[in-house]
Amino acid sequence: MTRNWIVFLSAFSLAACERPNVAPASVPEPTGSAAAAQHSGPALPVGQYRLAGVDGRAINLPHAISLSVTESEIRLSSQCVRPRWRYRLDGRDMVTTPIPIPICERALYPEEGAAIAVLDDITAVRRTPENGWRLEGGGHSIAVFSQ
Repeated sequence: MTRNWIVFLSAFSLAACERPNVAPASVPEPTGSAAAAQHSGPALPVGQYRLAGVDGRAINLPHAISLSVTESEIRLSSQCVRPRWRYRLDGRDMVTTPIPIPICERALYPEEGAAIAVLDDITAVRRTPENGWRLEGGGHSIAVFSQ
């Protein structure tokens, strides 16, 4: 009798864990400021930023990496590594074009290379819950905060 009771409880427990095959309810599109924080553009606001993270990890370099955004240019500054880009808005997308300038002779830190890859091909700009910005592109992401 005890064995039958255990079998019954086991079967009942498994049946309770099964999910019905029901389509999930649709989630409405955000509006207002929530929509602005979740779309892919248009662009990072004009200002000065510090690069705080790359690919979800904090930056741990002996120097700071900063980003300067004007109405038409983005400038990265990491010691002697100082690439620049012109940008324009194409609908909701931010399109960048590198400005050829000499970069110092040393090899790039992985964080610098990832930041350059993002800025070469920005695919998304989003506001973060921490009041920063997440930029994605070139197979990487960077997190920046106003200075």
